[in-house]
Amino acid sequence: MHSGFEIVRLAADRTPDHLAMIDDRTERQLTYGQLMAEIDAVAAGFAAHGIKRGTRVATVLPGLWEHCIALLALMRLNAVPALLNFRLGHEELAGLCKAGDIGAAVIGPDPELARQLADVLPEGAPIWSAGGDAGSALAFADCRGNASALAPYEKPDAEETAFLFYTSGTTGLPKAVVLAHRTTEPRLLWLATQGGLCHGTHNRALGCMPLSHAIGFYGVFLVTLAFNGSYFVVSEFTPAAIVDLVARERLTYAFCIPPMFQAMVSAPGYTPAKMVSIERVLYGGVTIDPELLVRMDREWGCTVRHIYGTTETMCSLYHPSPVGRHAKLRPGYYSHVRIARIGGAGPHDTVGAGEEGELIVDATVDTIFSEYLGRPDATAEKLRDGWYYTGDIFAQDSDGDLTLVGRVDDMIRSGGESIHPEEVEAALESCAAVREAGVVGIPDHRWGQMTVACVVPAPAATPGEKLASEIDSWCRQTVLARFKRPRGYVFLDDLPRNAANKVLRRRLRDLAAAARDGEAAKQFFRPE
Repeated sequence: MHSGFEIVRLAADRTPDHLAMIDDRTERQLTYGQLMAEIDAVAAGFAAHGIKRGTRVATVLPGLWEHCIALLALMRLNAVPALLNFRLGHEELAGLCKAGDIGAAVIGPDPELARQLADVLPEGAPIWSAGGDAGSALAFADCRGNASALAPYEKPDAEETAFLFYTSGTTGLPKAVVLAHRTTEPRLLWLATQGGLCHGTHNRALGCMPLSHAIGFYGVFLVTLAFNGSYFVVSEFTPAAIVDLVARERLTYAFCIPPMFQAMVSAPGYTPAKMVSIERVLYGGVTIDPELLVRMDREWGCTVRHIYGTTETMCSLYHPSPVGRHAKLRPGYYSHVRIARIGGAGPHDTVGAGEEGELIVDATVDTIFSEYLGRPDATAEKLRDGWYYTGDIFAQDSDGDLTLVGRVDDMIRSGGESIHPEEVEAALESCAAVREAGVVGIPDHRWGQMTVACVVPAPAATPGEKLASEIDSWCRQTVLARFKRPRGYVFLDDLPRNAANKVLRRRLRDLAAAARDGEAAKQFFRPE
């Protein structure tokens, strides 16, 4: 087993003079040899303030240069970075730090956040601010020390905690996902076996995914350094600037969520010629628009692959050629999966070809998380009999592949039938009058649950009864089964999302129920 720091150090030993990191806001850049010296200097600064092996340090930053350096320096000390989503609210961040027994923090220039964290962290715990003033917080630029005074690096135990990542938290506080040091190496190597990323200095990576996301940290940042590539920091997601960056710097590798790719091809000044250097594109996180997938494949001329995984498991499934079959997936090198019957007798009760069930992943492989910190109830719910229950519904195909269908928790049960929201949403969003849709089930005395479509109309469409009937007529023309058609419509300006950009179905259910039953009932429309 190699820890994350050992992997980066080995890369530096191989190519000390190769360019490792390039900043997008300044002229800063570091070779691998210079990067190791910078890591040691900042690690010494951390150590001077009491950061040591096992200290949990929250990082609350976008994908800044300083965030990259801070994480590597903490890894040098075998401290435990707790990578928090910087888009979360102050109270939520403070709550997570308190629940996680966090001993220090690195944040952005936010005096109010510094104040709230100081209230929940141990007395005198250091808080650093990167990129500007944050009241009483220390300047991260001054977090430096005498590298020669650092103790030699100590190899950690395989089961010792390496990182804390956080679930997206569609209900309640996000859960802290505990990742042991044994998980780091396989969480990088699958980028070769499933992602097709070859080791070498030719890799020039687009660093626009947040480092607090497993894709951004493992799938782009750490793997680029491990594979001796060059990591181009993207401090802020500005699509037009990113397209120009790809063209100017001849970037070769991008791993993003589909909305980012959609924003790139829609950016002012975008042309396919600006993306010709890209050799490999990976996407994951949410369902992709099939037309976007076809467009990227046609205009960029690169290899595009679909990656399925979770923070808890990393990459469980993938497809090497998803164009035209974006929902089909198959297990990868580190994966051992089954499709368990929902409500069945356990992990050995699996479905047959043509049937649907819940994807479960072998929890004995090294990529899998250890537990949810301080949440034995949630851990026991997800880790059962040596298997991780993903909560995602897949169909078992006759050719051995798996087709993603939806979420177990999101399934609507109406009139004895099971309805997957994603299928209904796809039909709705194929209608020109619909910009975006979220489908939920709300309690109904007749049907058990009523299917309701929460719709963001297209700019030219006027919300109301007439539009509801128009969309319903469209659904009748699609392949959507009659019982799956929405029985009610609510029109919204935007769909509510969390800090990870996931639609909050719980909030949609509340809005739909209020629109039908409450004072807002006049905003609930039943199709004719």
